[in-house]
Amino acid sequence: MNKNRRIIWLSANLFGYELLKEALKEKIANIIAIATLSEKAKTKMYDGVERNRWHKFDIPVYEIENINKEVELLRSLRPDIIIMCGWRQIIDKEILSLPKGGIIGFHPTLLPKGRGPVPIINTILEGYKESGVTMFYLTEAVDGGDIIGQARFSVDKNDYAQDIYDKVIEGGKQLIKKFLPLLVRGKAPRIPQDDKKATYLPKITLKDNEIKPGKETLEEIDKKIRAFSMPYNGAYIRLKNKKLIIWRAELEDEKIS
Repeated sequence: MNKNRRIIWLSANLFGYELLKEALKEKIANIIAIATLSEKAKTKMYDGVERNRWHKFDIPVYEIENINKEVELLRSLRPDIIIMCGWRQIIDKEILSLPKGGIIGFHPTLLPKGRGPVPIINTILEGYKESGVTMFYLTEAVDGGDIIGQARFSVDKNDYAQDIYDKVIEGGKQLIKKFLPLLVRGKAPRIPQDDKKATYLPKITLKDNEIKPGKETLEEIDKKIRAFSMPYNGAYIRLKNKKLIIWRAELEDEKIS
């Protein structure tokens, strides 16, 4: 096993933090650096991790604003692989071409189904009954690279965003445990995606978490409350110049006596 393959861990959120702990637990990967967002970065993470927690791994940490402006840094670190999990910046072609072993990403749907933005929110809004996490090679095509592996989970009709997030973390850990040893050896699978089976998630704006009584069914409102709950900003009703944020709700059938 080639433990000398140099790996950079690129992450700024809880998902990537938990997966890094799993990767280090395996004791097979030569993680030579962690790259995370600096306090000056314009990119914000709903599920961000305090920067000082990354420094506790006894691995060099680089706090950056934009990965695409760090070509020289990455070249100096000479990575064979970059593992990206929990990063909201699209990677430029020049960065993609730097590590010989590729840049490995994670997407919380079963690709090619569910390509695109805010997959956890959309998993609830779109009414998925099953989803998962896909580990794959990044390419210029968004969420379109060859698949390394997938971890599946069921989506309960009463799941909130945090419930889905917890399942995503657990699925990601399973993938790290199974496929990181193969990545280190240069023997990880490469399964091309079938673009004909691809589906795409809709974009979500800051106004989409507003509840509109009378214009949405109770079922739609229930989905919206669950989808935008923690770690997101919460669904809300606007009352004049104030917002009433609803974090949890329960949909019940009215009993007729």
